[in-house]
Amino acid sequence: MAKEVVGGFVGGLVATGLMRVVSPPPSISASKEVIPQQTIPAGGTVTLKTTTLYKYATILFHGDGSNQVRLDITKGATTITIRGNDQAIEILANESISIVAVNEDSSNPRATPTIEIASLSW
Repeated sequence: MAKEVVGGFVGGLVATGLMRVVSPPPSISASKEVIPQQTIPAGGTVTLKTTTLYKYATILFHGDGSNQVRLDITKGATTITIRGNDQAIEILANESISIVAVNEDSSNPRATPTIEIASLSW
């Protein structure tokens, strides 16, 4: 009789949806992208990163570029500006980002900083 009671109890849980098969957790993958230093001609503009959506990412700006290079970083609908010699970290969660470099020196070519993007997707 105990077997029938347990069987009836489990059957009732399944019927009411209280006991469900648990699906496995999502598969998580990690990737790393390096945008190396680039030389921008005098007064030039270069897109370093086209608009890309990330589930989660950490972006490192090494600060090894020229002070005369301006980086316009658009995160979602907000644009911030840093210099090529600024070290910075940006965190993204379900956001898009684009990066454009502008050489404000109209006489000499200048270098962008190295940028590393480590991201997770699932």
